[in-house]
Amino acid sequence: MAPPKTVVVLSLACFLLTVSVSQVKMSEALNTAVSAANNDFTKDVYWDLAANKADNAIISPLSLHVVLGLASFGAAGSTAEAMMKGLRIKHSETLLKDYKGIIDQLSKSPELKIANKIYFAQDVKLNPTYQTQAVDNFYSDLDKADFSNGQVAAKQINDWVSNHTNDKIKNLIEPSSLTADTKLVLVNAIHFKGKWATPFKPEFTKDGPFYLDETNSVQVPMMRIKESFYMYEEMGDDGFKMLELPYGSKDEQRFSMHIFLPNKRTGLAALEKKFFQTNESFAEKFGNIVKSTYSSEVEVTLPKFKIESTWDMNDLCKHLGMEVAFSDKADFSLMTENKMPLQISQVIQKAFIEVNEEGTEAAAATGIQIMLLSYIEPRTFEVNHPYMYAIVEKPTKTILFGGKVVKPSVK
Repeated sequence: MAPPKTVVVLSLACFLLTVSVSQVKMSEALNTAVSAANNDFTKDVYWDLAANKADNAIISPLSLHVVLGLASFGAAGSTAEAMMKGLRIKHSETLLKDYKGIIDQLSKSPELKIANKIYFAQDVKLNPTYQTQAVDNFYSDLDKADFSNGQVAAKQINDWVSNHTNDKIKNLIEPSSLTADTKLVLVNAIHFKGKWATPFKPEFTKDGPFYLDETNSVQVPMMRIKESFYMYEEMGDDGFKMLELPYGSKDEQRFSMHIFLPNKRTGLAALEKKFFQTNESFAEKFGNIVKSTYSSEVEVTLPKFKIESTWDMNDLCKHLGMEVAFSDKADFSLMTENKMPLQISQVIQKAFIEVNEEGTEAAAATGIQIMLLSYIEPRTFEVNHPYMYAIVEKPTKTILFGGKVVKPSVK
């Protein structure tokens, strides 16, 4: 029996952060089926991967969602149904337009770059319909590759990846993972470089304790700033505080980092469970928290950190109900002209994040008018123990990146 022909699905994300703060009135939010599905998908991805990892983590649910969405339009029958269900989306006549719309919206800003590419073997002829969908709606580039020469093909793919992530993501794919039976490789790259609207001044950065548990701590570089921010607070030992740190300029701030800090030094695991081990829609829960924020002058202490994570997403995809896509029962007949029998062999994501003091020229904030809820005395938000974070595009409320910091490192 001949070995199955395979599709390799690659997702990568690079997030280079430089920090600054302020608040502006945003245009009316654009909500699409894809954006809402991605945020609920985030809950599944984080819980399966990061919550079970006792270490720093960075994940881009959006990168994974887009590249699996691209693959799903080449699927048929039960394979397509399983992938749509796993992605938390329903097939509709507007779904392709929804993907196009969210990519269009997210790509408006110079801070964020999204790129898709399909590499296919010399003997593969793409289905013209699938090719049109990939190019017109996912803005995917197309290129041939000689997968029988793993070294050459891997270099071809990795060079493209490096080029589209400002050299932050390297060696995404190993030559040994490519063989003559590899017929297509689908790649998504997301690169974000944001600058805080009001930068943290380097001269205020000093080493301070970051608690690993109730008593043990390590000394890490702590950035400091006092400014008006939006925050949310739940009291009690099982509660948490959320702080929003926006990026951008005086005129436009479309992206922000949300930091979720448990009230207890050892409260991260309970906070993860509260957010992700629940039947409540994560998109709705996150939206309600953001709506409940208030503006206050806050003294912020935030560690500098750098994280790189590599994820094998195969088990995650199977846990989400996509097992058939990895089996010999997979049906990706809509991808190729001759309906070549294909199955997914690998889903890999590599992600990078760096947070430091750099920023653009300091900007004044105008903000949503909730100033009556502000406190006269500045609040404190001291990020000195393990916490979660999310990077959000505010108009669509799309979560681009998420993760946690257990032990900050700048190496």
